[in-house]
Amino acid sequence: MPTDQTSYKSYHLPWRELPGEFPDDTEAFVIGDVHGQADLLAQVLKEIRDVPREARTRHLIFLGDLIDRGPSSIEAVDLAMRAGDFTGADHLHVLPGNHDLGLYFGLSSGSVLSFWIAGGGNTVLAEVGMSEQTHTPAEVTDKLLESFLPEYLKWIGEGPSHLRLGDLVFVHAGVHPDGDLEEFLAQDRFFLGVDDHWATMRHPFLSHQGGWDTRDPDPDRRDRRPTVIVHGHTPALRRDLSSAEDLEACDGIEGYRTIALDIGAAYRPQLAVGHVRGRAGKAKVRIFAVRESTLNQSPENSRSLGGSRGVKPSSMKKSTEC
Repeated sequence: MPTDQTSYKSYHLPWRELPGEFPDDTEAFVIGDVHGQADLLAQVLKEIRDVPREARTRHLIFLGDLIDRGPSSIEAVDLAMRAGDFTGADHLHVLPGNHDLGLYFGLSSGSVLSFWIAGGGNTVLAEVGMSEQTHTPAEVTDKLLESFLPEYLKWIGEGPSHLRLGDLVFVHAGVHPDGDLEEFLAQDRFFLGVDDHWATMRHPFLSHQGGWDTRDPDPDRRDRRPTVIVHGHTPALRRDLSSAEDLEACDGIEGYRTIALDIGAAYRPQLAVGHVRGRAGKAKVRIFAVRESTLNQSPENSRSLGGSRGVKPSSMKKSTEC
């Protein structure tokens, strides 16, 4: 929880053009892995809300892993599910990550429940005053069902695995460079025991440099490689965020045709956002991030291009690293 000595610093990369198209008069804010950082998410949503609207239509997209490892997963979910109205978004998309899916499938399987708890769900159990050692799987399941919003669980279990807007594909972990893109993204959401899955993919996705349009029948698209995958899951930044330049690790557009928006919220209080807009046939993106800091941090560890005081989550309610 924030204290009187807690503040938030914002870091921004400049706008840059994307190789493909994005719907005209549309903007999207895309939030990377939250991992239970509810206070940080509240500040990020406040900053999104305060950005002047630049298009007729505004999307707000969560790339998955709202929960686990951080201190306030239940509150983070509560904030996310109400974030559309708070930020003035016309469309809210909550995509499933592997941690969200672990919880979802764990509610109906004792073995998956244990798998989820061992992978980070133990912090959620601590939030509700439980543990595997002191409570039965049935007691844990009942408490989790009571604690999480039903609409969140329904979205994770039945909602889309991904979102495509223009030439941007938004998905939690990534895609396989071989085979049909849409077929890969259409696979069942149960990821346990599956080596290549959109909720857990790392390699060869992370190292692929050939683009995602090699099977397109249009030779111009095969040449231009306009498709960009916007994802989370694998942290692009594995250290404390201390300057805007650190966010360049998220920009893989030129070499990889990717934007990576997980910057390690599972282990440190920092959260990245992509702001995409389309205008007159041109698509642009700006990556920014917010980090929680304390007043006694050294200047070297708290450099930024701007900052603001935080907002507590309660003020919004009514209106391997992975």
